[in-house]
Amino acid sequence: MWSLFCVASALLALCPVYATELVTASFGDVILTCQLISQKVSNASAVVYPIDPSFTIDIEHWIGSSSQISTCVVEVGSAEDTGFALQIIAASNTPFAVKSGGHTGNQGFSSTTGVHISFARMTQVTFSDDKSTVELGMGLTWAQVYELMQDSGYNVVGGRVPGPGVGGFSLGGGYSWKTNQFGLTSDTIESYTLVLPNGTVSTISSSQPDLFWALKGGLNRFGIVTSAVYRTHEQPPLIYGGISVYNGDQIPTLINATDAFYRQNTDSKASIFVTVFGNATLGTTTASVFFFYDGPTRPTSFEVFDAAVPTVSTVTTQTFSSFVQSIPSSLDPVVRGHFDGFSVSSVTPTLLNAVKNESDYWGSMFPQHSGSFLEFAVEPFQTSFGELAVDSAYPHSDSPLPYEIFFQWLDGADDEFWLSAAQSTIATLTQVAMDEGIYDTTSKAYPNYASASRTVEELYGDANSGRLRAIMKQVDPDGVMDLTGGFSF
Repeated sequence: MWSLFCVASALLALCPVYATELVTASFGDVILTCQLISQKVSNASAVVYPIDPSFTIDIEHWIGSSSQISTCVVEVGSAEDTGFALQIIAASNTPFAVKSGGHTGNQGFSSTTGVHISFARMTQVTFSDDKSTVELGMGLTWAQVYELMQDSGYNVVGGRVPGPGVGGFSLGGGYSWKTNQFGLTSDTIESYTLVLPNGTVSTISSSQPDLFWALKGGLNRFGIVTSAVYRTHEQPPLIYGGISVYNGDQIPTLINATDAFYRQNTDSKASIFVTVFGNATLGTTTASVFFFYDGPTRPTSFEVFDAAVPTVSTVTTQTFSSFVQSIPSSLDPVVRGHFDGFSVSSVTPTLLNAVKNESDYWGSMFPQHSGSFLEFAVEPFQTSFGELAVDSAYPHSDSPLPYEIFFQWLDGADDEFWLSAAQSTIATLTQVAMDEGIYDTTSKAYPNYASASRTVEELYGDANSGRLRAIMKQVDPDGVMDLTGGFSF
């Protein structure tokens, strides 16, 4: 057991870097932990408090209910400083969180009342000499990545909307506009810069097969990833894409078109993202289709949607960066929200109609329960994208199609209602999918959509969950990463 003196003197290397037993919570004075970190880290990093202008930005999330007020924020500027901070956090048994973009719907997954580690200073975009790979810092959002890479002629497989950060998205798998062509984001990562739970910095690649496998979809239980190296691909100067929004009376036509696109499209450069959503302001169920083609002209595969008449459309020829920037995904720090999802093996009109019915029903609950917005997203990737999968903690070689649900409301008194609503709608839709023969109890939920109530078996299956637990015990025998939020292993 370390004494408080030993915790403090670790700054001067008077005690071991790591102990076999963590100190008790009585030694976990968070203010002292913040002060010790401030004294130890280099000038590349900083410790900020609620009075600092950057504090609010550092801790805020896309959904207000995901945020917590931390005691301090450590804006880490290097992997080494991240290691110093983690050693002190571990020695003092202090709760902590690590935030990249803050797009999670689960409070505590990247927020804390203890020490909040922000990657706001870790925004490097560093190409290899031949531009075949690029190192990305975990403080970037995907929209920033695309903007910074726009003039390079190269791109990476990353997020589809402006808000998500590079970090959590990459560690959870990462479905992309490029998935039909290149797989998930995690399939394209060549190496990770990982701060191990004992504070040491290591480069994890295929030469460390267990950890390399675990970081491909296994999230945050193995240390803190500060950057990763991604394979690049050549990016056409212009793409064809945008959003078309439709009134509710067009949804039957859209359902048929979505089913036809899924079954007929053979062009891996073409991708769509279909949403059925309710909005308290509009008071009705509407829909949108996000069209993407990795080239400047409209592909013939989009013609199946010609019978549906949009009320507004932004679909045009533009740069990839401008396309992603144009997708509505604004941060709203005052609302409450909840994500969840499930995966199926195919698209069927019956399931799509069930999605529409769920949107109608829960949208009708808005006035009674401060509801403001809901969204059901359908992602009909090609059935062959799983052939691009590498060996990963998140299993996707069978080309699972993720469905995402999102409920948003205003009053914390309605939390229980909407959390229960999410569970109910997941149960309803998975039963429909099961009846359709496209879902069973072995189907995995996509980690980046999953609610905090999900078990690791629901995300990874029994075999992968067991392997993940074994790797976690090996790299983190003292449970340092249990001091931060996330799915419980």
